[in-house]
Amino acid sequence: MTDRLIFTAALNHPRYGEMAMGLGRSLKLIGDTTPRAIVTNIADVDWYECFDYVFPPPPDLHSAFWSKFTAFDLIDAKRALFVDADCLVFKRLGPVFDAFDGSCVGVQGHWANTGEWYGCDLPEFCQRHQLKAIPKFNGGVIYYENGPEFEKVIETSKQVADQFDSYGFGRVKSAHTKGSVPEEPCLSLAMAQTGLGTVIDEEANFHNSAVGLVGKLNLDVRTNNCSFLCRRYELQRVEPYIFHAHFYSKFTIYWKQLKVLENLSKYEKDHGFGYMSPTHKLSRSIQKRILRLTGKL
Repeated sequence: MTDRLIFTAALNHPRYGEMAMGLGRSLKLIGDTTPRAIVTNIADVDWYECFDYVFPPPPDLHSAFWSKFTAFDLIDAKRALFVDADCLVFKRLGPVFDAFDGSCVGVQGHWANTGEWYGCDLPEFCQRHQLKAIPKFNGGVIYYENGPEFEKVIETSKQVADQFDSYGFGRVKSAHTKGSVPEEPCLSLAMAQTGLGTVIDEEANFHNSAVGLVGKLNLDVRTNNCSFLCRRYELQRVEPYIFHAHFYSKFTIYWKQLKVLENLSKYEKDHGFGYMSPTHKLSRSIQKRILRLTGKL
């Protein structure tokens, strides 16, 4: 049995394969050794470069969104952290597992009973369903633990999905998944109805998608720099563990980082341990002579 598992999915479109490889390469680059698994139907990708386990999607998959909850159907693990394929990781994820330890389901967000979410008026919704509030979160990162409580939350989520339109939430509008039932409000309502799961405050910054960006998005996998100002609920400087590209997958800065990661992967394959370039060797030779002349060597 695997104690901890990082889990992702890349389905149907080749662009998701590129994204998932970027995620895997970013985890390798920062030295995160947590076992990694992926569900994918995308061929002609060397998945085992970055992932320990590679699975085809289950034949009874509820929808593409629900693939993120299938880790325990495919591998014997105690705890799983689902990370969307369009994410890049800048810090090792052990503290995220530690923070959610003991929770059947864990998300980063807040309990909400005001405003709108997925086109639904939350005050009216909570009153109609006799709920004080529901968790409002981005499902790009979701933690879950193997056991009957997790199964209960997911089963309740799927029951919500089966009657989704009756709740007043809107369906997905993005091109590749247009018209699909989103898993976030389904899981949210299930957590509220069952009283199970943990919601960790946004300030933990385990993940952030730079919504409300103020100024420049600093994103560079070579220097392990992901930092920016954003105005969500409060103006805040953010250095997240995980950058969820989401909206910024439509900006070149994200795709440039994927290319950098690809090139670094090629470099690793083509150069052995301790490789020193001819330029580096020449520089060392010149500097050694200078140090000898100055009596340092």
